[in-house]
Amino acid sequence: MQQLTPQDAQRFATRWFSAWNAQNLDAIMACYDETIEHSSPFVARFNAGVTGEANGIHDGTLRGKSAVRAYFGRALTSNPTPSGIERFELMHLTTGINSVLVVYRRWTGELAGEIFFLNDAGLIVRSVSHYG
Repeated sequence: MQQLTPQDAQRFATRWFSAWNAQNLDAIMACYDETIEHSSPFVARFNAGVTGEANGIHDGTLRGKSAVRAYFGRALTSNPTPSGIERFELMHLTTGINSVLVVYRRWTGELAGEIFFLNDAGLIVRSVSHYG
């Protein structure tokens, strides 16, 4: 395990936020490892009719890059960000052991936090979203 530096965290955050703010699904997915597990309270909302282990979805957690890609694609389509407005605005960034915590404001004004666990290549292998 490795403690990430503030510079590592900033490079990661810049890449992740840039991809999301551009609403570029390929760039977003380039931040994620094939084995990604992503948990979010929004998983059920954007996966109506596609839940189940066969689709990589179980108990609010998506497993595998294809399931996460499909979910993010539906979320971007269902909730497009108006032109000229940043989708996410970074408010705070912290580091941990192979992890980064970001606190940000969504375009809706809602506060969000995500914990990202990274592999040695700097790709996300686990992410947990929090909103409120």
